[in-house]
Order: sequence, then C-alpha cells, then structure tokens
Amino acid sequence: MIKFFRKIRQNLLMENNTGKYLKYAIGEIFLVVFGILIALQINNWNEQVKGQRVANSYIKSLQADLENDVKALDNLIGGFEMELAKNLALAKRLSSPTANTDTIKKIARYEFLPYFNPTNELNLSTFNALIATGHIDLLQRDFAKKIQEHNAFQLFVLKGSEFNIKLAADVGKDYIQKYPLNSPQNAINGQIMDSFWDQTDDNQLKIELNAVLTSKIFVLEVVNEVRKELLKRTKKLILEIEDKSKDD
Repeated sequence: MIKFFRKIRQNLLMENNTGKYLKYAIGEIFLVVFGILIALQINNWNEQVKGQRVANSYIKSLQADLENDVKALDNLIGGFEMELAKNLALAKRLSSPTANTDTIKKIARYEFLPYFNPTNELNLSTFNALIATGHIDLLQRDFAKKIQEHNAFQLFVLKGSEFNIKLAADVGKDYIQKYPLNSPQNAINGQIMDSFWDQTDDNQLKIELNAVLTSKIFVLEVVNEVRKELLKRTKKLILEIEDKSKDD
C-alpha cells in the first residue's frame, strides 16, 4: 500500500503538476489520520469490552457474596431469636408474683447462661478486591455508589454487633466469676456446690443476675434489629443486581 502511494506521488511530481500533488498529499494525510482514528476507536472499543467483562465478573462474584450473606444472616438472626425467647422466658418467671429466692437461685444456678454466639462475619472479599484494584471505577457510577453505601452499612453492623456482644460478654464474664454455672466443663459440680449457694447474698444475686440478664436481652434485641435491617437491604441489592443483569 505504501509503495502504491509513493508511485502516485512520483508520477505527479514527474508531471510537474503541483496543484494535483498538493490535493493528493492532503487526501493522503486525511486517509492516514482517518485510519489512525479508526484504529484508536477500535482499541477503545476493545478496552471497553474487556472492562465490561471484568465488571460483569465482579458483579457475579458480588452477587454470590450477598447470597451467602443472606444465608449467614438468616442463621444468626434465627439463633439470636431462639436465645432471646429463652431469656425473655427467664425474665418473665423472675418477674412473676410467685417468684421467690428459690426461683432466683434455681435459674442462676441451673438455667441461665450468659454466653453469646461469637460468629459475626460477612462476605466482603469481592468489595475489598474492587477497592484494592481500583476496578470499582469499571462499574456504573450509580451502582458503584449503591454497593459502597451497602458496604458502609455492613461495617456499621459488624462493628456495632461486635461492640455490643463484647460489652454484654464482659458483664457475663464478671458474673460467672462470682456465680459458677452448672456446666459439665466446671471442675466442681453437684452437691459440693450446695454450700456456696446456701451462703450466697440473696440481694446481691438479684442485682447481678438482673444486670447480666438485662444486658443479654438488650444486646440480643439490638443486634438482631440491625442484622434484620442488613438482611432486608442485602435482599434488595440482590434483586437490583438481577434486574441489572437482565437489562445488560
């Protein structure tokens, strides 16, 4: 092709036709520039296609993370609801007009457990990868904003849950150091502990059992409320991703 254009230029020069030569030269420059622009456009299009493929891969991975979060949150919420029901039932018995010192000691010694399920995790790997690589810029701006807002709420729930659970767990830790639980893991169980409970200060036991039980009920309720809100938002975001995939 280059030889072809060179031959045309040489012929025009030999004819000593400057006007035709200039017109041809301008036309040749135009063709070269046009070819470069087309090449750049094709390259840009290829880059866009590659970027979209990467973005779609991230979106699928993000959807999988969110679906796993739904399962995890369902399990956590269900477990906390069962635990909350048990502890509310204990509180109801302790507040009954028929409750007495024996009721308090029975619940404190044999029934109440201040423990929490420590599981408090979500699937953040895809979002973290998007941020770390800068590939979040490949996503549509509105969608990127949505997942950033969702991640911010995820972190709020994780940190808030961790803080509240630790707070109540610390209260429970202090409690069990004063009042041993009826647990197979205890070094001492059975009748040998009778003397301890017989000598327990009843009023002090009331105060401390009330504090630890109230703390546990409060945390179970608060943590479950924010987890339920996160579950609702997660399901909504999954639906938006599914709708987006259909449109694409």
